[in-house]
Amino acid sequence: MKNPVLYTSDIHGNEIQYLKLVNYAIKIKANTIIVGGDIAPKRFLYGGYIKGQREFLEDKLPKFLHLLKERLRDSQLFLMMGNDDCSANLDVLEKESQGLYKLIHNKRRRLTEKFDIVGYSYVPITPFGIKDWEKFDLSKVPQRFQKEYNYMKKKDYWFSGSKSMQFEWKQFEFTPEMEKEDSIQNDLSSLLFQKKANKTVYVIHASPYNTNLDKILRKHEITSVGSIAIRLFIERCQPYLTLHGHIHETVDLSGNFKDKIGKTPCLSSGNHDIGNFLAVLVFDLYNIQDVKRIIL
Repeated sequence: MKNPVLYTSDIHGNEIQYLKLVNYAIKIKANTIIVGGDIAPKRFLYGGYIKGQREFLEDKLPKFLHLLKERLRDSQLFLMMGNDDCSANLDVLEKESQGLYKLIHNKRRRLTEKFDIVGYSYVPITPFGIKDWEKFDLSKVPQRFQKEYNYMKKKDYWFSGSKSMQFEWKQFEFTPEMEKEDSIQNDLSSLLFQKKANKTVYVIHASPYNTNLDKILRKHEITSVGSIAIRLFIERCQPYLTLHGHIHETVDLSGNFKDKIGKTPCLSSGNHDIGNFLAVLVFDLYNIQDVKRIIL
């Protein structure tokens, strides 16, 4: 593979996995490395979560990435936060980004002469407490998804939770008014996402609904919990490629790390942050059909 792209997500601060990512990128001489969200640790006591993630982003993460850049000086590294990362610490990433990596959430960056890359960290509202990177999925619900969307809001949405501030948590609650104005659907309708879709790689932390990439096990049944808005966006705009994460177990449950919506290939690393094994995807941007999922 001439110019390999290396993708993973959901490392959640696992230092063994980060070291494996660095070493493997060096081994294959990866031209591009992409980390698609959930980059910081989540195993802290509630009161120390924000501070613990900040210390990781300030100290440990740069050490891994400097090692990578020392050996692969011409490589590109793109990363973004995910729903378990505290947005209050985004300033740390913004300070470190100069020359070491490029942040991609809500940004369009040049990937190659032919392709751009765009990132998106938000996920539909979850049954978890941290609400920094959550939104309502839809503002205008298509009739064909009305039943599914109402079911998801009833079963999967916790409307109350907390958002991170620099030194503390602030209580937060989603309201019906927010659903009309601020949704994943509305974000993806902006020009940033809509333009040049067939020449853009989209790194979207959440997965599209009803695919191999959005499966969980609920009461002994495999269920889809992905984003309808993301699916609608892919159906309509037909991106060149989409990369996802968020649902750790989906590849184990579906048996496949890839799917297709129309002509668009959609891929998930299906990485588990617990344990020492790291799941990565390796592919040639101009020959995506030969993508491989490798467990390191």
